[in-house]
Amino acid sequence: MSKFIKYEVQDGIAKIVLNRPEVHNALSGEMMETFVRLCESASIDTQVKVILLTGAGPKSFCSGADLGNMSSNDTDSILDFKAHVTKYRDCLLAIHNLKKPIIAAVNGYALAGGLGLVASCDLAYAKSSAQFGAPEINVGLWGMMISSSLKNAIGIKNTFELMYTGQRIDTEKAREVGLINQYFADEAFEEEVYNIAKNLSQKNPVALSHGRESMHMIQNMDYKQSLTYLRDQVVVLSRTEDYQEGLLAFKDKREPVWSGR
Repeated sequence: MSKFIKYEVQDGIAKIVLNRPEVHNALSGEMMETFVRLCESASIDTQVKVILLTGAGPKSFCSGADLGNMSSNDTDSILDFKAHVTKYRDCLLAIHNLKKPIIAAVNGYALAGGLGLVASCDLAYAKSSAQFGAPEINVGLWGMMISSSLKNAIGIKNTFELMYTGQRIDTEKAREVGLINQYFADEAFEEEVYNIAKNLSQKNPVALSHGRESMHMIQNMDYKQSLTYLRDQVVVLSRTEDYQEGLLAFKDKREPVWSGR
């Protein structure tokens, strides 16, 4: 386990904390490798119902990948750079491949690769003071690795605006374009997001997993194809033990006891 990522499971919530506040939680190679492993572990851990991703410290969620001294143009540096951004790609894929919901708790600046993490999560909530941006263009780059996640989250025109200008947006604008679901006063942020995660952890885990996978599957289907696919999936889901338990609990006016089957 990397000392730069904290991980704990409590009340069905796996909390992943990016822990390099002195460099705005920039992602080192070691951190990204650890992050992938933690996602894989949380995805199969029956004690984990929902995953919460946040950053350490009061200022930053994540400032992106730590590129360090990878500005040289020699062959070794180019290969190192490619290996580094490949690790970031693997982080985004790890989020995509999860079998459980993941929430971004944006406690500060979410920039560059940090913005990509927010866009890739299922839900995102932020401190009112948080800011978001894709500043790569300001140093002559383009946010290639975050483009797909960002386009899926906020649409191509809003993505172009962030990419072209390199400017930061506040939480009101982020909510307006669909990057975050909601924002909270800084002092209430942690409690509010925990309550959301806690509520989600009490839902039918089979329905959450199946629903999440189905949402991803229909992204590139046409409307008719997606309806046929979703029809078949709801039939499959209706045959599960937890669906039957949900019906019985509703009829008996009690809380359901989920088995994960």
